Amino acid sequence: MKAFFHHKLLSALPVIFLFTVVAKGESLKVHCNKGGTIGAAIAKVSAHSPLGPNQITVRGACHENVSVVSLDNLTLQASKAGASISDASGGTLDTVAIGDAQRFAMNGFTINGSVDCFDNSVCRTQGNTIQNSQVGWGIRYSRSHGDSVSDVIQNSNGAGILVVNDSRVILVDDTAQNNATHGAVVADGGLLILTNNLTTTTISNNGYNGVTARDHATVRLQVANITGNGNNGVTLLEDAVLRMDFVAPIVNSISNNGNSGVHVDDQSFAFFPGDGSVVVTGNVGGIDVVCSGQFPATRGALTNLGGGTTNCIEPVAQSAQERQSTEPARRAPLQ
Repeated sequence: MKAFFHHKLLSALPVIFLFTVVAKGESLKVHCNKGGTIGAAIAKVSAHSPLGPNQITVRGACHENVSVVSLDNLTLQASKAGASISDASGGTLDTVAIGDAQRFAMNGFTINGSVDCFDNSVCRTQGNTIQNSQVGWGIRYSRSHGDSVSDVIQNSNGAGILVVNDSRVILVDDTAQNNATHGAVVADGGLLILTNNLTTTTISNNGYNGVTARDHATVRLQVANITGNGNNGVTLLEDAVLRMDFVAPIVNSISNNGNSGVHVDDQSFAFFPGDGSVVVTGNVGGIDVVCSGQFPATRGALTNLGGGTTNCIEPVAQSAQERQSTEPARRAPLQ
């Protein structure tokens, strides 16, 4: 019996050892200026360690279109010497495409082109510059989740950021600027949260609206500066919702846009809390918050704009007792 047990234990050891190797994952280095490619490194990871954790550290100027499909726990890390990835398709493909990939991270790159996070992926990006896209967006999230920290999205030939098809995205200290149309578009049930860690999230100098939300989308401003956009700071269409939260001591500012600060249309709703968390004023169109079309709705636009103007009509103000009973639910901390 002892000999039999000993034999079984030894036969199991190779299996245990192989499992340990797979769980450890890969740590690869790519130098694009010396002939290396990110695609080749991803192929190796896919073959040997599809579950990760895997890290690919990249150096140099890479000219390729990178696809990350059905990989778990992969990090693309720019080296301290710097790294860039430039579209090699002539503007027909995303420069980096992430599909059906869990726990994907990309840090520190200059991306000359676009990024697409789709098909239930979880994408975390930090410290990247995503620029000069020719496909209609800088970064797109579709049926996915995204955490973007200190990224700059600029000079796209369309919108800087797209959040569509029930995606959930948070921008922390990001900048979306100088894009041809919108700074960000949120649609089809998407959720976009703009907040801060060290500075603020800024949507500025885009060709049309700073943020456009439509089709049951929600935009939450915790700490945001939406300024200098060609048309409205925020436009709400087709049952979209805008809410604002107070993260002391920084306030949400929607100012100096080419038309109104907030345009509310098509049964949409905007909430302006009376806690000093928002200043909507100084927009070029003359009215800072505009209610237009069929059945727009606001709360607080008559009193809580920090000096801005509006044409909105609101219900009679709640009593102090009514406000006390409803405010805790309305101002619940972000989960």
